[in-house]
Amino acid sequence: MNFLKLIHLIKTNKLSLKTLPATMLVMFVFALTGCSKAPSSVNATYVERLSSTVNVNTTQPAPLKQFPLLQPTPIAQSDLTLSIVELAGISQCKLNVLISEHNNQLGKTASAAGQLKYQINFIKSAQVCLNTLDKNSPSYTKILAAKNYKEAHLMHFFNAMLFKEPELNKTWLLTSNELSSEPAGFSDTLQALKQLVLIKQQVNAKEFSEINSDSIFNSLEQLNKYQFNQALIQSARMQVVLNNNATQLVKTLNFNTLCPQDKNNKKAKIISNVFQKFYLKEIQPYQAQLTGYLEVLQPLYNELWFNESISSPQINNLVKTGSTSNLLNLLKSSAKNHVIWWQGFYKTCEISPI
Repeated sequence: MNFLKLIHLIKTNKLSLKTLPATMLVMFVFALTGCSKAPSSVNATYVERLSSTVNVNTTQPAPLKQFPLLQPTPIAQSDLTLSIVELAGISQCKLNVLISEHNNQLGKTASAAGQLKYQINFIKSAQVCLNTLDKNSPSYTKILAAKNYKEAHLMHFFNAMLFKEPELNKTWLLTSNELSSEPAGFSDTLQALKQLVLIKQQVNAKEFSEINSDSIFNSLEQLNKYQFNQALIQSARMQVVLNNNATQLVKTLNFNTLCPQDKNNKKAKIISNVFQKFYLKEIQPYQAQLTGYLEVLQPLYNELWFNESISSPQINNLVKTGSTSNLLNLLKSSAKNHVIWWQGFYKTCEISPI
């Protein structure tokens, strides 16, 4: 069946999606999603239309650069161990179960997030266990020393999770995925980042008993479902480059050539139409959407990443609060600079933008 005819039948309620075979349904969904324009392609069309109208060569936008993460600073390993007899002696507080599980094969292959969860659960269980033991016993001394060690180095394990878990380290990696004009996953991503930020705040405040270690994997699951952060940062960075590239183009144009006094200003009217059709109607609303997401999420990026040992200078620049070089302000300023040129254009050429 012809897909255009298929779409018409569905729109006119003459055919239900429920009646379509599975293979045709997949093809139909693919056809629909394939028809939507990528935001970057709209920007490209905008610049192409401007350049062809005024007969000016365009330059290719500069490619984005990869932002590296840095290896976490190594820490001295603890050599504290409990013997089988000592483990048996703390069975009443269940810490022995946690230690035994960590020492088995599954524990030895735990991910960075699993290691962090273990450190948190050990600290919480150790305090309960210490309350039941004789302070003069060897077990008490060893457990207290292990608890103090893990508390002192818990931020290292948190940063190791940021560095190693793909749901988090991909935040700064380049991707071919652009954030669509109607993306899914913002609310889930927001909730996941808030959970991780809360854990970090509790670690810094030494509020170990308040940490919900189960929320670590819950957060990673939410982030993995949509990979919203990576697409948002990629799209915002790319939009900054595209804005600057478009501004560079229009700044080469001469108002006297576009709208000479007492002469035909046909080209000026044409590029005005291009600006309204592509920039005002499509690009600007998309940028406003990116700005809205960043206004909410960038403070959380700052909480998680800024000035940590694993964050490169480039990442610090993108998330630094109040900085003109942070991603939110770069996006706003690049859009503002582009619009400023057009404001001068409309004032000089005396053309109404509406």
